Amino acid sequence: MTTPAIPASSSVRPMGELIRLAETGLQEAVERAMEAVESDGLIIIPTETVYGLAGRVSEPVARRLFKLKQRDEGRPLPIIGASLEALQGCVAAIHPVVEALARRFWPGPLTLVVPRAATLPDIVTGGRDSVGVRVPDHPFTLVLLERLGQPMIATSANMSDVDPATALDELDRRLIDGVACVVDAGPCPMRRASTVFDLTASPPRVLRAGPIPEAALLETWRDWQRQLQ
Repeated sequence: MTTPAIPASSSVRPMGELIRLAETGLQEAVERAMEAVESDGLIIIPTETVYGLAGRVSEPVARRLFKLKQRDEGRPLPIIGASLEALQGCVAAIHPVVEALARRFWPGPLTLVVPRAATLPDIVTGGRDSVGVRVPDHPFTLVLLERLGQPMIATSANMSDVDPATALDELDRRLIDGVACVVDAGPCPMRRASTVFDLTASPPRVLRAGPIPEAALLETWRDWQRQLQ
């Protein structure tokens, strides 16, 4: 069944403010998106992989995101940050193997599943002891995260169990109507969701295949292990 979407050329104005990056420029777009996030609004943002539905790391914002996306609250939400250091408050500790993977693959299309910080709201992690974290490689989103000075929850901008949107005209109208703003930066370069690599498993394993192959991740993990010998 085809999901309702709003084409980029439509004259119908969505409830969410449409911010076209090519027209407004980076700094103005960041300021307007920041205002929405700081008011606890949900926003749709570009990344190098797919468009993301994002907001503050908080229980009320997470609940609104789940409701809008029609996502089961038992499924965890990933968290994005401007750097590994910016994500420190979301994880139990920065393990050396995380540092090794971050040096090689971040910013980039890699989500790492690691032990969570006890202070994270349970709804963000789906009640699990782990959390998925990533540093995206998109100029707008990186600047937004840097200016905010805090991470955001960010999941793919699609209704639950529907393919992620990689361009504005693929966004579901229900999502557009439910957010404070939509930042249009054109098609996502990779047009594929990030690789998800679970470091809480032994040995680590890929939970979702993506742009970064499992072999490259395991190579970095084994290199780190050899350094311990």
